[in-house]
Amino acid sequence: MLSIIISSYKPANFKALKENIDKTCGIVYEIIKIDNPGLMGITEAYNLGAKKAKYNFFLFLHEDIIFHTDNWGEKLISHHHINNLGVIGIAGGTYIPSVPSGWFTNMNYALINILQREYDTTLRNVKTFTQKAHKAIAIDGVFISISKDNFYNYSFDEKLKGYHGYDTELSLRIAKKHQNYVVSDILIEHFSPGNPDKLWFINNMYIRKKHRYNFNVKNDEKTEMLLYKAFTKTFFTHYKKSFTNYFTVLQFLPISRVKLVNCLKLIKFTLYSND
Repeated sequence: MLSIIISSYKPANFKALKENIDKTCGIVYEIIKIDNPGLMGITEAYNLGAKKAKYNFFLFLHEDIIFHTDNWGEKLISHHHINNLGVIGIAGGTYIPSVPSGWFTNMNYALINILQREYDTTLRNVKTFTQKAHKAIAIDGVFISISKDNFYNYSFDEKLKGYHGYDTELSLRIAKKHQNYVVSDILIEHFSPGNPDKLWFINNMYIRKKHRYNFNVKNDEKTEMLLYKAFTKTFFTHYKKSFTNYFTVLQFLPISRVKLVNCLKLIKFTLYSND
């Protein structure tokens, strides 16, 4: 019933996860392992795995997790009967700003149900919602489930290289026609907090240029301004100040989402904030 697709580069993690799935899944499944010690980007690995999948529902899964919910496979399949479903995750966001961003913007718009290990091994139980299934827009790639039919209408964008942005891009593309959800009745423990490096930044700029669509029911001016400033500061830690780079940043100015006076403040911030 379920094809679980994993891009693997740490044999010990994969072995532990496979044993955990054997004990907890509770339904018929297959695991498709794509050995990927830096051989290809995750989009290519996942698309390759999907071509080998035989069941009607796919689950793209990081290998640095374990499940804490018994019979989670049954719960997942039941969620797939939601009308006009896009993708299912266990973490996601409900606001998409004008600037490049992953699924997470701030805690006000975060839908998270996860046990998270930090770099110091501290375990945090992060749960921001209680509904079994909550509407979301962008979905975190640690756990992404989608029907076989929907996947073949979309698939991952292989122009994205490395291991960042694939989740946001796919979920945004699907969100234009379907409704994405995060669920609270499947609990995983995640052993790494992520690595938002320069490639993460580059990939998210590509995604926002590709998807200019306003997904939000209501614009949040304060959030738009804060995120624009944060984006600008980060951008100029990676790139030198120049006319071309100023223009690149200003492409993401939230012109239609904030008042004109605040737009002018953001332009001034872009030009002079780091002087």
